[in-house]
Amino acid sequence: MIKQFIALGLFLGAYYVILSKTQRTSVKVFLLGLIAAVLKLSEGLTVENISRVVDFNTIGLLLGMMIIVAVMKTTGFFQMAAIYAVRLGRGQLKRTFLMLMIFIAVLSAFLDNVTTLLIFAPILFLVCDAAGVDPSRMLTLGIVASNIGGISTMIGDPPNIIIGLAGGLSFTSFITHLAPVAFLLTLISALLLTRDIHEEKESLEGLRKLATTNPIQAITDKKTLSRLIVVFVATIVGFAFHERLKIDIAFIALVGASLSLILAGKNFEDVAKEVEWDTLFFFMGLFSLTYVVRELGLLSKFAGLVSLIHSPLLLTLLLVWLGAIMSALLSAVPTTVVLVPVVKHLVELGHPIQLWWAIALGIGIGSNTTPMGAAVNIVAISLLKKFTGKTLTFKDFFKVSSLIVLIGLMVSSLYALLLSFAGW
Repeated sequence: MIKQFIALGLFLGAYYVILSKTQRTSVKVFLLGLIAAVLKLSEGLTVENISRVVDFNTIGLLLGMMIIVAVMKTTGFFQMAAIYAVRLGRGQLKRTFLMLMIFIAVLSAFLDNVTTLLIFAPILFLVCDAAGVDPSRMLTLGIVASNIGGISTMIGDPPNIIIGLAGGLSFTSFITHLAPVAFLLTLISALLLTRDIHEEKESLEGLRKLATTNPIQAITDKKTLSRLIVVFVATIVGFAFHERLKIDIAFIALVGASLSLILAGKNFEDVAKEVEWDTLFFFMGLFSLTYVVRELGLLSKFAGLVSLIHSPLLLTLLLVWLGAIMSALLSAVPTTVVLVPVVKHLVELGHPIQLWWAIALGIGIGSNTTPMGAAVNIVAISLLKKFTGKTLTFKDFFKVSSLIVLIGLMVSSLYALLLSFAGW
């Protein structure tokens, strides 16, 4: 009983650190995980058993994709893609923002959300400056597109990686089950966010001038880029067939990362600053704490309460909305780490595997509700202040995102119910 109280205290302490937005959050969460090991709160929390405590499939996949993106970034590929999005807008403000949102959503399906927005944020601000539009609203557009686009694939955002690996779900199953609704939600969000944009003569002139930029000039090394694109595509294909190949998805990502480094003539030290080490150690700390809480039976008690709902349809609805509310308050990744063991327990009890899609949708949509809903939200708001000197308050963010989230949850609920009813 004492161990359970201590474990719960450390677990809640981690969430306090996350919610309070203190400095060095990842270090503090990692330290709490180490304290749990030092206090021997669980017999399994040992160095010999570390592979069962920390999901290195998730860590390896994240690390591999971070390195691939970091290497591709040096060639100017993503800057070229952003300029193409502006050119496809043909000097029309609404069309330009719609194209930017689609590009962000598509890239977020295959890259991590933070990297995608780091690439597109300067372009968004540049377009806003040229058109004389408030950048705060357009940045919210980018955040929403990034979070929703990330829902569509297993590697689109960290929560999906955790869900996919824990549930034994394949890369292709994520695309077939979630990509259609993610595409629909992207279009709905784009229409809602761009409906109040008014095109003026000065705005059109500024955009047309920006659209004359040659995107090819953004490429700094065409030969290396062509090779890296082959590796990137091969890595994605490897993800799609990893079950048939019987190769862990982390190994595929790390092989792709190693080949990218060799082809670009770089070593690990060259891309070390581009790797989000804080994210990786944050995950390791949370995995450790969740393992202890699970081993001591605390999460099974929570799962037992949820399993009192016997109707699969009601349980599906509950998990969609519970995931959304928790991610809005606690952030997407911590919510996922808590709910994944719960859903795994429910599936083991005989509930349908469609519950995995329910939490993926709920967490993905809910992360758009507040500025702390996901890591990309926090990074984007800091970029707004850095590039424009403006701030986006909780109230302003919620005012813009609330309607999108509400409609998104209604659509996601209906879609999740359809999947559950069809047994697909």
